[in-house]
Parts: sequence; structure tokens; C-alpha cells
Amino acid sequence: MLAKFTAKLLYNVIGYPLLFAGAHAAALFSRKLRIGISGRRRVVRHALQFRHSQPNARLVLFHCASAGELEGVKPLAAACRQQGYLPCVSYFSPSAETSLKPGEFEFADYSPFDSARAVSRFLGALRPEVILISKHDVWPNLVWQAKRLKIPIWLINGNFHAASTKSIPGVIQFHRCVYSDLTGILTVSDDDAKRARRFAGERETVLAVGDSRFDRVLARAKNSKSPYPEFEKELLARTFLVAGSTHDADVGLLVSALGGMRDKCPNLQLIIVPHDPSDDEFQRIKGHAERSGFDCKEIGTDSLGADIIVMNRSGILADIYRYGKLAFVGGGFDRGVHSVLEPMAHGLRVITGPRIEVSREANEALEEGILRVVFDAAGLEQAFADFYSTHVDTNPKEFVRQRSGVVDRVMKLVLPQNAIA
Repeated sequence: MLAKFTAKLLYNVIGYPLLFAGAHAAALFSRKLRIGISGRRRVVRHALQFRHSQPNARLVLFHCASAGELEGVKPLAAACRQQGYLPCVSYFSPSAETSLKPGEFEFADYSPFDSARAVSRFLGALRPEVILISKHDVWPNLVWQAKRLKIPIWLINGNFHAASTKSIPGVIQFHRCVYSDLTGILTVSDDDAKRARRFAGERETVLAVGDSRFDRVLARAKNSKSPYPEFEKELLARTFLVAGSTHDADVGLLVSALGGMRDKCPNLQLIIVPHDPSDDEFQRIKGHAERSGFDCKEIGTDSLGADIIVMNRSGILADIYRYGKLAFVGGGFDRGVHSVLEPMAHGLRVITGPRIEVSREANEALEEGILRVVFDAAGLEQAFADFYSTHVDTNPKEFVRQRSGVVDRVMKLVLPQNAIA
């Protein structure tokens, strides 16, 4: 009890004020941070307005960090609606807004600032019956205030890396004071459940149920619609390596290897969907291409024959993989590979850089031969040649399908009761 009191005191008196001040200082140089801060100032008012329009509705509040985690909770939100609850979502990053579609959530807005007062006002305004945090975005006062208000709060799709900084001595004691106040933790694997118990303690509900993202990517691939219907016929007729969520290092590698990959497949073209689309990013990609003698254009009527086509928009990547013969997923030369599930749900094998330790499914796909890790342009050329010309026993889509079915298991555990009369 004394340890928890001390953790709360340190966080609310020192930790959170420093985070708040640091975020506002950094916002002077970051438009993305300025947007998030502005949105948080309005969220309690928006929650009150929404609750006034739905005074008697039973609400489930999802919370996620950004667009990737938001995609993973969408099948859970649909399941909540089927059982009579209205799904709501709060998110940390402005990138999540690009993933929102009309009708998926009744209420969608930024999470409040993580002060005890702001969180208490937000939860008091919205009055959810249960809170479901996706993946890792666990904010201390969100957990502590939910417990104070007697709102069940679960961590779902929990992923606890063996090398996480949360496990550092001194740091882990603080996190235990947060995670032990969760109602329960549902992890993506048995290994993650074992690591989660280091934070939650044996008395808490910690179960391995899988990751709802598998359900989501299968559903989205099945119902995939082109963001560029006017070019659909011609895009499907061409041979593309689709490179998604690319960073600058990924682009440099892809451009360097394009000539060698064309030795194996002379009509190969690249589609690049950058991780952070912008005019500046397109100019950087174009610069890489032109220095290597390749034609690079943004998608359009006169661009379909270009060596490299850039689709410089957010929220479309999962639907772009439909045009690929193979996929390259970015981030593997940066902080860590981005999601490999979307291309595999379309049946594509995946190539990426070496930083895959953050992704359990990437490591499993590597073991099953449907993902290759490369370190340089020569490795990329070889991986492309191998995948392009050889058959593997495991179908990437089947890899995803075998790990689906998580939604029903989660719903049975976290919903207080069926809301349908």
C-alpha cells in the first residue's frame, strides 16, 4: 500500500508535470504534437455532449495509441455493438484519425491529459461500463481513476517484450503499482502472459487469448476496396513489389536493389506507401529514385508506367497490398518492423529489415519461411529472387487465419453481461 501511495505521489507531483511540460515544449517544433494537445483540451466537453445525446446507452471505451492498435480493436467494437453496447474509442496519436471510418465507433476522440483531474472528469462525463486498453498504451491515472470509479479496466492484445525497458529494476516496481490495478490482462501468447505476471502479480487475471488484429486484417482483406478505383484494372495487371510503411533507409535499399530485382523480373515496378506521407517525403523518395536513374511519380493517370509509384496518403496501405506479388514492410532498419499482417492477409510473402524483435508474428513468419530478413541491397535482391521463383508450404493467408478467432474469447471475458434485453 505504501509503495502504491509513493508511486502515485511521484507520478502526479513529478513525473506527469514533467511529461506535460516536455510535450508542450516539443509541440513548438511538432505540428503533430500541437494537434494532439489541442484535441485533448476539448475532449471532456465532447464527452459530455455525446453522453447528453445518449443518456441511457451502455458504453464500452477502447483506448489505443495510434492507427495500428485502432485497427486491431475494430472487430471487438463490432462485437460489442452486436451485444447491445455502443463502442467508443480514445486514442493518443493524431494518426489514429486516418483509420477511423463512419459508423465504427459512436464516440471517437483523443484521450485526456493523464492528470488525475482530467481523467476523472473524462470518465465521469462518458461513464463507460468497461475500459479496454489495446496493446501497451497504459497510462497510470487512467488505470488508477478507473479503479477509484469502480470501472473494470482490462489490457487486451497485451504484448510484453523480453527486453522491455519496463523490466529495468526500479522501473518495474512503478509499473507493478499500475498494472496490479488492472482488472485483468489478456495477452497475445503464453510467453507474454508469463512476462505480464511480473507486472501484475499472480493474484490478477492474466490469460493468453491471442491478438484480435488477426481477425481484423482477415476481414479487411476480404472486404478490400481500392482507394484508386479508376486505376484498378491496370494496377492489377502489372507486377508490383508493394513497399509499405517505409522509412528513408528502406527507400534507399529498395531503390538500390531495383535493378538487380529486375534481372529476375524485368517488368517489376515498385509501389511505395511511406510511413509518414507528406510532400517532403515524396521529394525524398523521388530524390533516391532520380539519383539511381529511375522514374518516380505519385499515383495518377500518367504515372502507371513509372518505375516507382508513390501512394502518398494515410489510411490506405492495407488495401494497396492487393496489387502486390510480394511485400516489403518498412521499419526494420529503424525502431522496428511495422505490421506484417496486412500483406500476409492478402497472401503475400514479406521481406523486411533486421529489427523484427518487436513483432512476434514476424518472428513466427520467419520460422515458417514466409518472411525473409535482409541487411543490404544484395540480400534484398536474393530474397526477391527466392520468393519470386519458389513455392513455400505455408500460405501467408493461412498463417493469419490459424491465429484468428480471438474476438469471441475476449468478449466472453471482458463484457460485464450481455446488454441485449
